Amino acid sequence: MVSGHETAATLLRRLRREQGRTLRGASTELGLAASYLSRIERGERRPTSETSARIARFYGVSPEILALAEGVVPQDVIVILQENPHELDRLRRRYRCHDSNNKVPSG
Repeated sequence: MVSGHETAATLLRRLRREQGRTLRGASTELGLAASYLSRIERGERRPTSETSARIARFYGVSPEILALAEGVVPQDVIVILQENPHELDRLRRRYRCHDSNNKVPSG
């Protein structure tokens, strides 16, 4: 769903376009000002967690997907990895992520 280094802003714009929605139409259905949604899609504004959850539901994605696109890892995942640090290396090997700075390689 999220590709490469896609931010929440670009993810939201992509989802809106893939669903054939206009900015004005989506903002009206969401009850947001078109200018506000536009700023969110450009990464100039960060929505509240409530608004983010509403937007996620509107586009049919989990709010956690948007959070991950912003680099926010769910607390339960953090706990799992803290309790099982060996899983980090296993996950990196499985998904070919070898950067020790926790960055996914581009390309």
